[in-house]
Amino acid sequence: MVVLEGRDNDKPSLVVCDDVTITDGDYTTAIRKLAHSYAKYCRHNPPIGLVLGIGFYQSVSLDRPDLEPAELAASLRYSLRDLVSYEPEDCIADYYELPIKKAGQNKINAIAASKTELAPLIQALHEISDNVVAVLSEEQAIAEMFTASEEPTVVAYQQAEQAALLQVYRSGELQVNRAVRALEQLHTLTLDEVRMGGLQPLSVEVQRSGDYFERQLRQSPIRQITLALTLPKQDEVLASLHEDLGLPVAWASYPAWAQELAVGDYSDFAALGGAVATLKLWEGKR
Repeated sequence: MVVLEGRDNDKPSLVVCDDVTITDGDYTTAIRKLAHSYAKYCRHNPPIGLVLGIGFYQSVSLDRPDLEPAELAASLRYSLRDLVSYEPEDCIADYYELPIKKAGQNKINAIAASKTELAPLIQALHEISDNVVAVLSEEQAIAEMFTASEEPTVVAYQQAEQAALLQVYRSGELQVNRAVRALEQLHTLTLDEVRMGGLQPLSVEVQRSGDYFERQLRQSPIRQITLALTLPKQDEVLASLHEDLGLPVAWASYPAWAQELAVGDYSDFAALGGAVATLKLWEGKR
């Protein structure tokens, strides 16, 4: 749970960054526990956003149907029938578009989730506030944490036991997003395994993301690599990837406004980014 308060010089103020242990997949109880613990921040219908972890949704790229935006969003669950595992009756879907597209293509990025799984979570949020502003995917939420990435940058982000996200940013905007399930066990690597070349699969995927950005999208070369991984923050990790890729490699930085309360291992990155995105959406509606 992340709570942000108003902005000072366009910077939010982080007042809560906390979590609870999930028991038997009971996320609604966890939401209620957090709301009870921080009840003073849940009064007067505050704006709320929900970030779906990568295990709660499916993300696919598809050709953009020739429909108006409102019609497209409404019909998307049927367009995804053969692309996701949810039946149309149980599918809730939306989409976003990336700023650069491959020549001759007009793709959208669709996010699909199960109504059955989401309904109790949304209900729990409505018990806290009438202003449920947004439901965001993890890949969208973390983008708010990389808005300072001006030069073309490949970001490697992963939470334990989940697919890694390989993203490309330029001028603070997400340009490429890839979920790589082959890297699900990346977080289990020891430093000895890193020294013995255990990060080579990650290097390959970083290279693929950069090649797609440079060659398929015909953009300027990647300048740096940023890591937001649940690996020990050791020089060996950076050195291994630098040796493989020949580019500067650094750990992702928390923004100044988050550093005092942040966890520090990137497990809160999506929640922090989601809170920023929710605040922006709420301010845009006022």
